[in-house]
Amino acid sequence: MTQPDFIPFIDVVDQIASFCSQRVTGTALLISDDNRMAQVHLQGGKIVFILCRGRRGRDGLAIMRTMQNARLTLDKAGVVNADGLDWPTEIVLGYLDGTLDDLPGNGVLGGAAPRPAAAAPRPAATPGLTQEIKATLQRCLVKYVGPMAEIVCGDHFDGATDVRAVVMALAKEIPNEDQAAKFKVDVAKALDMPAF
Repeated sequence: MTQPDFIPFIDVVDQIASFCSQRVTGTALLISDDNRMAQVHLQGGKIVFILCRGRRGRDGLAIMRTMQNARLTLDKAGVVNADGLDWPTEIVLGYLDGTLDDLPGNGVLGGAAPRPAAAAPRPAATPGLTQEIKATLQRCLVKYVGPMAEIVCGDHFDGATDVRAVVMALAKEIPNEDQAAKFKVDVAKALDMPAF
């Protein structure tokens, strides 16, 4: 499968607007030329969720807006996270294309505050981040984010040595909390480790 070419970000926003006008349901997957990843979830042509570099809300949109060039693919078969946005689709598109300088209101996407870290004790020893473990993590992640798994994993593998920390970081890249939890269970089984 050939990768689409990088195009100016304003053209990416135009393509997303076109998906909206066609009332598409699916996930637009973006990869910037500086290796940032974003997801724009559409339901019936409405933008219902955005995730960029693990950030939602105003922060995620602000990061996404700074992309210069990006690749865009549309996954109509993927799961659409419909947590909801505080802004109508037209406002989000206007902010992304630079027509609007800021977003109104508090801008919390998904409606939920970040979850506090679990207080469970950390296991005494976890294996190092070997090539075999990296391959297993990527295989597990493909089920939840599709072909973007290779890029997402690459972002988190650079310089990482702690398997538990990488698994938790990868789980945060999955926009649906139930799917993120299932990912952690899949990894624990695949690596024959205690639950994360």
